[in-house]
Amino acid sequence: MKRKLLTALLIIISYAIVTAQEPLPPYLRSYKELYRKDPHQAALKWFDDARFGLFIHWGASTFYKKGEWNMFYNKIPIALYKEQAMKFTGEKFSADSMVNLAKAAHMKYITYVVQHHDGFAMYNSKATDFTSMKAAAHRDYLKELSIACNREGLGLFIYYSLGINWTHPFYLTKKYYNEARPAYSTPQSEIRFQDKSDFVYYWNSVKAQIYELCTNYGSVAGFWFDPIGGAYTNPDLFEVEDIYKMIRRLQPQSLISYKTGFNGNEDFISCEHEVKSLNSLMKSVQGNKTAEMASLAWEKNKAKKAELTTTMQNSLWGYYDKATHKSADEVMQLLQKAADNNANLLLNIGPYPDGSIVPADKNALIEVGKQLKLKGFPTLNKKDYMKLREEKKTITERDLETIK
Repeated sequence: MKRKLLTALLIIISYAIVTAQEPLPPYLRSYKELYRKDPHQAALKWFDDARFGLFIHWGASTFYKKGEWNMFYNKIPIALYKEQAMKFTGEKFSADSMVNLAKAAHMKYITYVVQHHDGFAMYNSKATDFTSMKAAAHRDYLKELSIACNREGLGLFIYYSLGINWTHPFYLTKKYYNEARPAYSTPQSEIRFQDKSDFVYYWNSVKAQIYELCTNYGSVAGFWFDPIGGAYTNPDLFEVEDIYKMIRRLQPQSLISYKTGFNGNEDFISCEHEVKSLNSLMKSVQGNKTAEMASLAWEKNKAKKAELTTTMQNSLWGYYDKATHKSADEVMQLLQKAADNNANLLLNIGPYPDGSIVPADKNALIEVGKQLKLKGFPTLNKKDYMKLREEKKTITERDLETIK
């Protein structure tokens, strides 16, 4: 009995020593004491204080200069798209420039798209050959950004397209989810999915990539999953909770967001353009079943911390050469809108195909930083923000722009 008690005591002491020795993520330095007690609670407090983040949509799709859904809308054949993507160089991308811009704008975190719906990984993934490391660029952009964020004390969120992969052989077909694939007029030999039993091959690759992202890039501030329509439509296939559990085991401080929520176990909601439920939009584009899933998740999550996310471009998220861009004053108005909803503002830029920042965005965000230095952030509405969140809102053109 004494030996068992001694063994148990040694295990507890060993765990305490290991926990105490875990490095404090640089972005949580000001929350050191709370972090030692509870890394997750420290991260939630940090996020509540963060107020402002930089979203970066950039990758092989920028070659076309038509936004990030171009492959889908223009029905680019998989082989042709992948051939062009592997020529991607992104030679002018600078992690330091991204981080410096975020700091100049008084942002506290960056959310970086490591893999969008085209399945092109912007990091050194071993789960696929369709990566920036295997492409002409031969660079791990996520690693570069992780190093720069750590050095400057910014949190780094990882955007990962959990809900769509147009180039994966075993992702869904349009039979199960309309946005699963472009509406090709001829069969694509790369698509090997036959029925739902094949989905496990896709899901295994997802789990492999999330494991890579949790274990190869230091402390991750959080995971930002997208899109959610396919998961709502096929909840039997998307074992999302298993992904959440893996993240919380490997990165206990990491926060999780999946739009306005899949199962209610998310840490915060992230809403495009307005803080609102996806019910009406899902009913319009995916049907009643999907709308019901959206409503259930919204009811579980609607009072949680929110993030209002929108773009510096006035259309699309990835670089679009015909888009107009927001001014500094318009960004300040968005910060007020976010504050009224007790929300952070996650503001997206779409860099040029070569990775350099569009001057209009850079200049506007630097000016925003100057205004924030003088005036400070708008006061968060902690009193009656739920009235705004629950107001009936109409479906807008921007809602329909990138089908969820």
